[in-house]
Amino acid sequence: MDSKIKVGLVGAGAVAQIGYLPVVEQMENLTLEAVCESNREKVEVLSRRYHIKEVYTDYERMLRDADIDVVIIATPNYLHTPMAISAIEYRKDVLCEMPLGLDANEVQDLGKVVDASDNILMAAFNGRFRPDVKILKDIILSGELGHLSFAKAGWLKSLHEDRNGWKRDPLKSGGGVIMTLGIQILGFASWLVGLDVSSVVAGFHTTDKIEDSGIIFLRYGDGSYLMIEVGWTLLFERDFTYFNLYGSDGVALLNPLKVKKVEDNKVLDITPQNIPKHPIKASYYSMMGEFIEAVRNRSVSHHGWMDAYEVMRVIDAAYRSAEEEKEILLS
Repeated sequence: MDSKIKVGLVGAGAVAQIGYLPVVEQMENLTLEAVCESNREKVEVLSRRYHIKEVYTDYERMLRDADIDVVIIATPNYLHTPMAISAIEYRKDVLCEMPLGLDANEVQDLGKVVDASDNILMAAFNGRFRPDVKILKDIILSGELGHLSFAKAGWLKSLHEDRNGWKRDPLKSGGGVIMTLGIQILGFASWLVGLDVSSVVAGFHTTDKIEDSGIIFLRYGDGSYLMIEVGWTLLFERDFTYFNLYGSDGVALLNPLKVKKVEDNKVLDITPQNIPKHPIKASYYSMMGEFIEAVRNRSVSHHGWMDAYEVMRVIDAAYRSAEEEKEILLS
């Protein structure tokens, strides 16, 4: 492989334009060779803006003809599995947006293709690469907060955001707000508190065949709990996101990061200083860096398809719990 890794991007929506294109353009060890999007006008505009050599409206043709080493998949949910499989079959390494599939079985089918190949597939858990989340992970591992007993997380989006198109089609999205926001929250929360989930209880409010708000309650094998709430009908102009973590010796909050602990009957503020600003933007740089390392080392130590599969098992259980109105046990 050349010193620079040649990238092909499929998808030209918000995630591609805000998350991937600026990052790939600025990273010295990457070169953006090709981009694929069904909308010819949109892809040509992006090619001029980011000086992309080749543009395609046919994904298979890009895989066949473009001189690329890796593929970034940032398309609607229902395309993730088939596009990732095609890329693997063309011997490309893959970074794919979450969810990797519309259910756990689909993710597992993709995983079998990956394991039978010599190629790399990494799930785009960008929330895990936020600098504040990574700092909090280190604090948890240090034992500063003691035994973790309860965590709660939420992402509530404005009603004013346009969610027409594939996100409102359950056959293309796999669901509503849980598949759009909930899986992102669970993606980083599970990395912080673990995925040893023993049972799931969930309740959704559904409009037009997809849920527009929901609550998921996870019970862990060690007796701890995680609650996640998501919705996209908030009557405010800005999103509201949070993550609160409670331990036997301390607590931590995100957005912004704050950490306090009890020591000698005193409450101490142990919040790290100089936390980088713009954690979402920084997460894409960090994630791309780890993906490059995985490609060069030919292995994915974390954030591979098995991680995505375990997250998807919980999401599947949440949908089942909401539909059957009962607690779902996970083996």
